[in-house]
Amino acid sequence: MSIHMLKRRIAALGTVLGLGVALPFTLGVTPAQAQAQLDITKTHVGDFSRGGEGIYRITVINSGTEATPSGTRMTDVLPTGLTSPGVRFLSNSAPVNCTSPGGDRLVCDTGVLQPGDNYTLELVTDVAADAPCTITNIATVVGATGGISDSASDSTNIPGSNCNGGGGGGGSLLPISLSGVIPMFNNISTNTNINSPGATNTSKQHFKETAPTDQ
Repeated sequence: MSIHMLKRRIAALGTVLGLGVALPFTLGVTPAQAQAQLDITKTHVGDFSRGGEGIYRITVINSGTEATPSGTRMTDVLPTGLTSPGVRFLSNSAPVNCTSPGGDRLVCDTGVLQPGDNYTLELVTDVAADAPCTITNIATVVGATGGISDSASDSTNIPGSNCNGGGGGGGSLLPISLSGVIPMFNNISTNTNINSPGATNTSKQHFKETAPTDQ
């Protein structure tokens, strides 16, 4: 076989192999499908106070490339110890209607959300005097057909006298001497018990060891 003929066969084989590798990728490419995408975030700042007010901030956005079906709904079922008198809108680029049936949940309905459309609101809550020490609030947004959804949870502390293992054990503010060797000072800065009403459940104790002095 001549060198010229061998080169032609190698070239032909390379063409066949090239087609065999290229064709599956060429024929199998599927363009990305445009679709709506609902995202929700939920935050708060600091601890809530029993008998006071707590505020959650909720944002819903269509981060996809297509409009959502009409009838998108966001629901927030409040945990035990919280009720809601209403909401405050901080921004919205689409019509939103929110209700708080029974005060124990929030329901917000929107029409069509175009790509990038969003709304942000503050959910105002009243905190019961006997609310749990820690609560978790979950908000969910669902498209009209149920095909797209998202949820967000937020854990919140509500300090109280029965939290963190109890309300403190009191203690003396006077020095205690053990054989004159280790004077111990029970310096309790704040203490939640009947002797210190209104204090928080944070206590600090500082112990200092000193050598006995020669008499």
